[in-house]
Amino acid sequence: MGRRTLIWSVAAVALLVSFFGGFELHSRSMAPGEGTPSAQAATIRAEVIETLEQSYYRPLSGAALRADNVRGVLGALDDPYTEYLPPAAYRQLLTGEQSSYAGIGAALAPSRHGLLVTATLPKLAAAAAGVRRGDVITAIDGRAIESQPYPQAVERLHGPAGTSVTLDIRRRGADPLRVTVTRQAVHLPVVFTRELNAFGGHYEYVKLPGFVHGAAARVRSVAVRASREHRDGLVLDLRGDAGGLLDEAVGVADVFQGRGVVVSTHGLHEPQHVYVANDDAVRHLPLVVLVDGATASAAEVVAGSLQRAGRAVVVGTRSYGKGTVQAVRPLAGGGALKLTVAVFSLAGGEQVNRRGIRPDVRARDLPGTPSDEALATALRVLANR
Repeated sequence: MGRRTLIWSVAAVALLVSFFGGFELHSRSMAPGEGTPSAQAATIRAEVIETLEQSYYRPLSGAALRADNVRGVLGALDDPYTEYLPPAAYRQLLTGEQSSYAGIGAALAPSRHGLLVTATLPKLAAAAAGVRRGDVITAIDGRAIESQPYPQAVERLHGPAGTSVTLDIRRRGADPLRVTVTRQAVHLPVVFTRELNAFGGHYEYVKLPGFVHGAAARVRSVAVRASREHRDGLVLDLRGDAGGLLDEAVGVADVFQGRGVVVSTHGLHEPQHVYVANDDAVRHLPLVVLVDGATASAAEVVAGSLQRAGRAVVVGTRSYGKGTVQAVRPLAGGGALKLTVAVFSLAGGEQVNRRGIRPDVRARDLPGTPSDEALATALRVLANR
């Protein structure tokens, strides 16, 4: 099958990994049939049906085949990860695969009241302006976004580097906030590292916001350096990481795992494909992986594989539980169909979908505050190994 994209659906106009629906993917985008000329809507429906019959991971129901528009077809699937991408959303997805863009440095997912911030990246614009994970952006430049389709809302955050955008923010336990963020250039891939001294040890910390092209090579270079410099351990932070490219996930697991199955995939039209670690690992560096409820998809591949191989201790809270693989197919009119083509399982057939990864050591994080219980727990685990 080749290594496929586990869709977090990057919409890089807001961040290198501003998720088009993130791991939730409950898009409120306009589907064909709402304002789309009838002839074009019929053409797109026919293409959607044909694509699903050729590639969808399970048989189509009679209800899906009988539906007279795309919304009905996709609704009958009961699959939140299979959706029609209007042209603007598809352009955002393609933009996210480019090497650089100008954005605010915050990963976003759709929310009932606006845009949910699932992560902010260190030293980038949103974090510098005080935006925190868990914030909900309710208005952009004074214009409410509650009823605006997600792709259009995200697109409003896009602009030339050096320009500013004003955000109204709803934060739990606080009065409404208004902050001004200056857009800046972001270059992909982004892996954030720093050295930490705690409990008498010297550790490497690696924050991986998403699995973009080149992420595995960057993680390997950091791990090799940390090993050569005799670090006492490494913390791989996958909190808020909603996934990305499967080959990059397998590559990151390869950095540490050594041998054994990383993940296997299969679907109705896809033969089973088993990905195995390539025995080229940084073996002697103690490892803790941090996860939370926003850790999904490709990030769960890495955390689960390293946990099952006994290579890492997983610390945090249970991950999201997205165990399906998506692909994107262009359609007439400039849009595309994102559809589930396979499910994945870990070594021994362990399923991730709707189950998530259970941490070995439970610890909650307190995003956006100096107190980070999960990170402190991870360092304590490394110190006691």
